[in-house]
Amino acid sequence: MEKSENSDKPPEGRVLPLTFYLPKTSANKEIYQNGISKMIDRLVVKTETDIEKCWQLWEKFSPKKSLFQLWDFRYSWYQGWGFKPYFYTIYFGKKPVAVLPLWFNEIEKKYQWFGGTWPEDNCFFVSDIDFILPLLKIAPKPLFLNAIEENDDLFFLKHLYLNEDVPKYIINSSVYKTYDEFIMTLKKKNRYHLRYYENRFSQMLTKIEWVEGDESKNLSFLQKLSIFDFERKEDGDFSEYRKKQRIKTFEMIYKNQRVYKIISLYIWIGDYLAAYDILGLYKKNLYLLTGAADLKRFPGLGVYVTALELKKAWEWKVSLIDCMQEDYNWKHKYFTPKTLLCFEKL
Repeated sequence: MEKSENSDKPPEGRVLPLTFYLPKTSANKEIYQNGISKMIDRLVVKTETDIEKCWQLWEKFSPKKSLFQLWDFRYSWYQGWGFKPYFYTIYFGKKPVAVLPLWFNEIEKKYQWFGGTWPEDNCFFVSDIDFILPLLKIAPKPLFLNAIEENDDLFFLKHLYLNEDVPKYIINSSVYKTYDEFIMTLKKKNRYHLRYYENRFSQMLTKIEWVEGDESKNLSFLQKLSIFDFERKEDGDFSEYRKKQRIKTFEMIYKNQRVYKIISLYIWIGDYLAAYDILGLYKKNLYLLTGAADLKRFPGLGVYVTALELKKAWEWKVSLIDCMQEDYNWKHKYFTPKTLLCFEKL
């Protein structure tokens, strides 16, 4: 049986020997010399596409340390975009021992993590680190895996197979007793801006609302405000929130919250909703997920929102504040960059 190298049409439902994908050649020498070498002839690969089966595999392997590693959160993206899953799974007998959870992005015409490139803290679902390299080798192409967590298990792969991705931005808030203690560690100019805009907008605001629960009915506000939020525009002139799939995804992120909690922040100036942010809480981690503000009418409002959310983080006694990837020319002022990795097959 002749194999088409990394076919972009996986043999769905068919069980094939791992050696079919990875014959004993010099290119695969590392695999035949590592910890799985003695069992490689008994390993098989199946590409799972049934969403129920994908859920079972995710639940078995996900460490669930991060909001982004929760099925309910990732499933929201599937509900929003509807791209077909392809979970490349290695079995030892009937037991799954490694899974590469992918979907095929029909718009960009490439494989990505299940859930796309927006979720972060991605990791390899393996029972043993020696399965990571086989997963990368059997993965289809074109493929882009972004926002991979850096850890010691990837040390031997980092320079040969993985590259540095755009960093994410975090604050280890457990290190500081209070918000004031934290901001004293910032550069004087950045500390001044936080305090200046906090004082300025506190005198202008009519109402600040922190609302827990399903606020999906108000996503139209996010769509409207995203027109003015120049810092977060994507794909040229149009915010991603002009796309119905992105709005549907966040509607489901609201509706699927059980293990995690979503909190909406509304800031009113007069009768006008000037800013709307969406935050997530999971395991004492606070995620500044997304939001939009009329920065054209209210310059500096974004700095005020940042100050407000950072203060609230200490009030909620969270251990980590996660501001996600992409600097947008401001995150480095207040947050610490954290290295992430990526993998690409063209």
